[in-house]
Amino acid sequence: MNDNTAYLRDSLVEVAAIAAGYPLRGAADELEAGDVAIIQMRNVDAESGVNWAEVQRITLPSKRPPTFLEAGDIIFTTRGTRNFALALDAIEKPAVCSPHFFVIRVLDTKMLEPAFLAWQINQRPAQQYFQREATGSHILNIRREVIEKLPLVIPPLATQRTLVAFAKTASDEREALTKMIDNRNQQLEAIAIGLHHPERPYA
Repeated sequence: MNDNTAYLRDSLVEVAAIAAGYPLRGAADELEAGDVAIIQMRNVDAESGVNWAEVQRITLPSKRPPTFLEAGDIIFTTRGTRNFALALDAIEKPAVCSPHFFVIRVLDTKMLEPAFLAWQINQRPAQQYFQREATGSHILNIRREVIEKLPLVIPPLATQRTLVAFAKTASDEREALTKMIDNRNQQLEAIAIGLHHPERPYA
């Protein structure tokens, strides 16, 4: 893993197709209900991914054939204080995403794992690049050409998969630790309440 000479270095546009989310002239909430899921900013989290249970299903207003999301696509948030990427390993079809995202589709998955690409986009070197290149003073906005020119380092596929697995383990450990802390805080809160109300057992 230390032999950087074996790694390919490219810009994102050389290894992936990049497209804007589905164009909407108004709010998705104002559209008729339908069978197409539309992922919005409120439906995604950098850690937990897409909350499909809350994704709205609409009738697309345009007659233009949409490009539906596919498993392996990466959605990238273009506005906000942090611009993060999510690799979609499962899709509730048919689905699109709102214009607040770019959709990144890897051209050759035998060379580049989508999950690894999403992981690299979320790491400090890429995030610092976005911070430097973003426009806007309060709400940052990432232009398409900025995303296209994102520098990438592409190690061998086996290394990519190892790093993705390592990141998944770290995420699972973080989630388990957060739950432990929350449970302990709930126990302490119950004890504090019990001190003031002895009639309420807390142990």
